[in-house]
Amino acid sequence: MTKQIEVFFDYICPYCDRGIRQFLEILPKYPETQVIWRPCESHPRPEEYGPFHSDIAIQAMFALEDAGGDLISFHLKVFDAWFTKGERLDNRELLATLAAECGGDEKEIVTALEKNRYAKKVQEANRYAWDEKGLFAVPSYISEGRRALSRDGQLVPIQEVEQLLNAD
Repeated sequence: MTKQIEVFFDYICPYCDRGIRQFLEILPKYPETQVIWRPCESHPRPEEYGPFHSDIAIQAMFALEDAGGDLISFHLKVFDAWFTKGERLDNRELLATLAAECGGDEKEIVTALEKNRYAKKVQEANRYAWDEKGLFAVPSYISEGRRALSRDGQLVPIQEVEQLLNAD
């Protein structure tokens, strides 16, 4: 039986980097699980936060998703770019290059980012996460009405995510 899980995350969130990696480690134990990636900004505009916002990176993910690219590889590359290499995630060329490495068309993605084609989708994703689903922080997970939610400064234990995946 296929189970769906929504995974809410932000590319500039260190808890998300750790939480998504933990999630990906356990995911092979649940081959019937369909993951719905729900990127959202932990600090959406106009809120000021850090050196940049993650909206451009999220737009790149949506463009890659529409192109049928490998989202898991993209997530890991984007997290590595920021947390390991210190590269800015508002760099459109960098994001297009990473997306191309994951099956996207680099020129198409640069064009989409330059024209902010997915800006409205980012706003909708933020509204969905924070207003509709009432999340407190990311990463957070929702499956079949059950929730495993992070709180500010507290990562949801991966055991809680596994309980969601094991629930009937």
